[in-house]
Amino acid sequence: MKKIAIIGFGGAGYNAAREVRRRDAEAVIDVYSDTDTGPYNPMLTTYYVKGAIPYEALFPFGDLKTIQKELNLHVYTNRPVTGLVPEKKKVQFDGGEALYDEILISTGASAVMPPIPGLELPGVFKMRTAQDAVELKRRLDSGEIKSGLVIGASWVGIKIIEDLVEREIPCTLVDGAEWMFYAAAFQETALRVQKDLESKGVQVACGQMLDHIERETDGRLTAVMRGGGRFTAGTVAVCIGVRMNTGFLRDSGIAMNRGVLVDRRMRTNYEGIYAAGDCCEALDIQSGVHRNIGVWFNANRQGAVAGANMAGSSEEFDANVLVNLAHYLDYDFISIGDAAACGPEDEVYEYEDARYYIRAVRSGKAIKCINMTGSADSNGIVKNAFIKAIENPKAELDVRTVCFLQGKGFPDGFINFLGGKSLD
Repeated sequence: MKKIAIIGFGGAGYNAAREVRRRDAEAVIDVYSDTDTGPYNPMLTTYYVKGAIPYEALFPFGDLKTIQKELNLHVYTNRPVTGLVPEKKKVQFDGGEALYDEILISTGASAVMPPIPGLELPGVFKMRTAQDAVELKRRLDSGEIKSGLVIGASWVGIKIIEDLVEREIPCTLVDGAEWMFYAAAFQETALRVQKDLESKGVQVACGQMLDHIERETDGRLTAVMRGGGRFTAGTVAVCIGVRMNTGFLRDSGIAMNRGVLVDRRMRTNYEGIYAAGDCCEALDIQSGVHRNIGVWFNANRQGAVAGANMAGSSEEFDANVLVNLAHYLDYDFISIGDAAACGPEDEVYEYEDARYYIRAVRSGKAIKCINMTGSADSNGIVKNAFIKAIENPKAELDVRTVCFLQGKGFPDGFINFLGGKSLD
């Protein structure tokens, strides 16, 4: 009888457990979690805050008690793992240790709160966990938040801006980079994103690096920037990125960059030790290097692949490309591919009409990155076309994809740029 440990129980951990159980009814599956809640989707927290979904919807797989029963799991809540001895397949925790046949590391990531003076002040908060969402919603519902400052034009930060705007609370968005969504957006795209936000009453200031936060005599908070700028609001949301929860692996011998390095089968450098989700770096099929691409789909799929392989199968995760998506205030933006890999020598395609803005870059036939706005109902098929172009650069778009894109009003020039041929 195989004995399996799952360390961390988010989307990756759940899907691994489900896949193991689907393939092996007799395996012993021990789950170690540092909370007492079930797997939740962090990207749904702001939807709960705005009242678009009930609290229960944060937990797409159901409550922890039901999951434990359905999958026949031994779940140890509020028991963080403190160490791992991979060569012995040994899990260590306060008060004990245990040996396993297979181990999955799926500890996810946490919001970064850097050592900046003032971040501990009341009224300064982060947004990552279900409890973070509950607290923000309570404060908004109580009416105590009169103005808001969001530090970090991240994918979570922009959703907090949406929550504030929809409640007609004056708000400001600041970011240390030169333009919004700096790692994903071309400057030309970012300027359009910023203009749209400003048209909705949001003040936006980029190139503003936070130095410290101080409290005013009236109780409000002021974020003081390194360049001397000052931004004052009743509450401050810090959304400047995440840190992978891998501290317990220090000195373990597990190969890591910022996250745990895995191959296409989600295997680490030790036999029988796997990793999946936001704590790991898998192979990016575009660049061939390891990247952490922390999106919900990836975590779930990686967990399922790891679970299948822990149960004795041989599956691969092969859809890892950089994708960043934001949908807020009736506006949407998507970036597919690596904007940082683009240079002045590359070919640029640009198009704009009343609905779409498209900026795409390629070198020869290799598409490097696509930015689009206004394309929410077409993002999936464009992403799939991008992935297929990487897998087989000589292949053309199939007729079905071409017809779909034409039907959605995409210009023939963009279809041709993707490798298709317009149809009359």
